[in-house]
Amino acid sequence: MWDGWTSDLREMAEAFAGYYPERAGQLRRAAESGYEPVGDRAVLWSYVDDLGPWLAAEYARVHGVKAP
Repeated sequence: MWDGWTSDLREMAEAFAGYYPERAGQLRRAAESGYEPVGDRAVLWSYVDDLGPWLAAEYARVHGVKAP
């Protein structure tokens, strides 16, 4: 288990890729977009419709749902 933290999006995407290789490409592209934003609606909607909900569900599965 990687027990670190970095604000470097590329480094974080690589750490993530070790745990979720099936989502690695998507996270790498998201990290790059953090440094070089794109205005492509399809890319942005993929984060809203797919990546974001998946990340939230995976966080809840691994860490549980926090009380408000």
